[in-house]
Amino acid sequence: MKGLGQGLPKVFLQTGDCFIGVQPTLVTTVLGSCLAVTMHAPSRGIGTICHAFLPDSSEDKRRGDPQICRYVDTALQNMLESLDKLGVPRRDLVIKMFGGSSGIAVRGMEWSSYNIGRRNIEMARKLLRFARLDVAVEDVGGSRGRKILFHTATGEIWLKRLRSVERALFDGDGDVGTRL
Repeated sequence: MKGLGQGLPKVFLQTGDCFIGVQPTLVTTVLGSCLAVTMHAPSRGIGTICHAFLPDSSEDKRRGDPQICRYVDTALQNMLESLDKLGVPRRDLVIKMFGGSSGIAVRGMEWSSYNIGRRNIEMARKLLRFARLDVAVEDVGGSRGRKILFHTATGEIWLKRLRSVERALFDGDGDVGTRL
């Protein structure tokens, strides 16, 4: 993926983290059952992204988890509140969603409660609907992981579907994938 975002600061987004870019930044992450949601304000050149691991913070018995973006519900709330503080009108947001794959472990059990990927997607859709926000682009579900790059200033996403997570972490073939 050489040449993308040359000259921009680069951030690798870990599981359970959020990032807000008020300056142009290229954010990369690798997703399996985790869900990445991006919110971009084109008129302001501001973008935010989360890499949420689990759907619902209320299911966690350890109240007060310091990793607020670990959960889809608290990650989306945190992102929206951060954009509100910056004065970004919600009507201006372009929302994109990626990940939530079922993986090999739940093949044949796609509708079981063990399918964290499906539950992450459902939680995000439910919360975004409640906030009256439409998803403009999504590439979710399935059984393959994804590597994405998010340009915070333009809102552009580059997506690569993975054969395996190991390949994504050590891939040096220069394959750009799909631009969304």
